Amino acid sequence: MSNKVIAISGYTGSGKTTVSEHILKKRMDFIYFDFGYLFRPLTYYLFNVLKLTPEEIEEKVLNNSLKNIIKFSYRIKSNKVEIGVNNNFYSQEDLYTLDMNMNTVTVGTIIGDSLSEELEAIVNKLKQESNVLLNARRPVVAYKNLDYHIFLEADFNTRLARKMKMNNEDYNTTYAKLVERDIKEENSGFWEKYDFTETIDTSNLTKDEVLTKVLNIIDRKIKITYINNLTLILGSYNCNKNCPYCIAKNTKKFNSSDKIENLDSILDVLERNSVKLKRFVISGNGEPSMYDLDDLRKIRTSLINHKKLFDLIRVHSSGYIFNSKEKFDLFNSIELPLEFEVLRISLDSNVDKTVLGYESNYLDSSLFKNSKRVKCDIALTDYLDYVNLKCDLQTFLNNNPSIKKVRFKKLLVGDDDRTPQAEWVRKHSLDDNTIKNVIDSLGLVKKKDKYESLDSIIVYKPSGNYDNDIVINNGEIKDYKYNTYNVKELKKRYGD
Repeated sequence: MSNKVIAISGYTGSGKTTVSEHILKKRMDFIYFDFGYLFRPLTYYLFNVLKLTPEEIEEKVLNNSLKNIIKFSYRIKSNKVEIGVNNNFYSQEDLYTLDMNMNTVTVGTIIGDSLSEELEAIVNKLKQESNVLLNARRPVVAYKNLDYHIFLEADFNTRLARKMKMNNEDYNTTYAKLVERDIKEENSGFWEKYDFTETIDTSNLTKDEVLTKVLNIIDRKIKITYINNLTLILGSYNCNKNCPYCIAKNTKKFNSSDKIENLDSILDVLERNSVKLKRFVISGNGEPSMYDLDDLRKIRTSLINHKKLFDLIRVHSSGYIFNSKEKFDLFNSIELPLEFEVLRISLDSNVDKTVLGYESNYLDSSLFKNSKRVKCDIALTDYLDYVNLKCDLQTFLNNNPSIKKVRFKKLLVGDDDRTPQAEWVRKHSLDDNTIKNVIDSLGLVKKKDKYESLDSIIVYKPSGNYDNDIVINNGEIKDYKYNTYNVKELKKRYGD
C-alpha cells in the first residue's frame, strides 16, 4: 500500500491544530505538515528580515521574482515538518504572535498559488517516507494529488469564545479580529469543500469527541495493520539453564547472526507504514539478558524511539536477568508498559532448580521483588502437586507480589519428534483429562479460546496460535515458518 495524504482544513477556531496535534499521538505513521509552517517563516522572513511591505511582496509575486530570493528547506522534529527559508529556521515564539497571525493571512492571500510547485515537491518527498497529514487552507490547490479531506467547522459564537480564551482577550477585540479574518479567509477560498470532503461540526463537541470522529475517518481511510507479537529472536544459544524440554536445542533453525543494528530501521519502516503491534517480545534461543550490555542498550534505545508502535514490551528470561542489576535496570526503568516472562515447571523452587538446572533461586532476588510486572508461565507437568494446586498457587502469588499474571501451558511436541527433549515432554506432561481436572480445581472459566480466573490473573490456553505473530531474526522480518517479508508483503499478509 502506498502512503496517503490527508488534509484537515476549516474555520479559524474550529480545532484544526488541536486535533492534528492529537492525531500524531495516536497515529505515528503520519508526518504532520501545517502549511502555516511554510507561510509563517516565509512571512517572518519577508517582513522582518527583508523588511518588505505587502505592496513590495505583491510586486515580486506579479513579476515572478519572489522565487529568486527565497529557497525552502525542511526538517522533521517529532513527526512535524519545520520549514526554513534561506537556511533560517525560526522559533515558535517568533512565528506565533498575534501580528504574525494576521500577517500570515495577508502574505498567503498575496502569494496565492505561486508557490504550489514548491509545496507539492515537499509533500511528495514526505509521502515517500510516510503518510502525510496536511493542515491546509486550500488543500486541493496546495496539493492536487490529495487522497482525503476533512473539514472542521463551528458556529461563530463558539469560535469567538475559543479565541477569547486562547488569546486572553476581551470580547470586542476578539470579535473584530475574527470577523476580519473570516472575511479574508472566505474571500481567499479557504473554506472550500469538495465532493470527497467529510465535514465535522465541532460546535457542541468536546476535544475528545472531535478527535474520535476524525480518527474514525482516518482509520477507515488508512487502515492500521495489527499484529499480535513481534518477537526479536536473538541468535545466541547461551543460557544459564539446562531445561530438558528446550526447543532451541531441538531445532537450531534460526540464524545466529543478530544484526541488532538493523532493529531501528525495521521499526522505522513498520511505524511509517501503519503497522501496530500488541507486543514487542525480546526472546532468543538462549537467555537474552546474557547478551553484552552494549547490545541490550541498543535494543532499549530502539524501543524507546518507537514507543508508540506497540502496547507492551515483554522480556523473556530464564531468571538470569534478576541477578544482573545493570541489565535489569535497563528495562525495568523504561517508562513504558513492560513485563518480564519466566517459565517454571514447579512452584517449589528446589524442584524447579533441580530439574531445569540453574544455580540460584531468582524468586529470592531483590530485583525480582522490585520488578514492575512479571508474567509467570507454568508448564503442566507431573512436577506440580496438581491435587493441592489451588492452595499452593495462592501461597505462591502471595509470596511473590511482582507476579501479576500466571499462564499455564501444555508442553507440545510433534508426533515424529524423537529427540530427547520430546521424549522428556511425553513422559512428564500432564494428559488432557488431568489438565481438565486442574482447570476445574482452579475455577477457571472458558472465554473464547482460553480459560481464565474471574480476576483474569490465572490463564490457561490449550494451544498457541502464532499465525498473526512475526519475528525479527538475522536483521529481517519473518514468520514462524521462516518466510521473510518486506513491509508491503507483511501488510498484504496480515492486513484486513
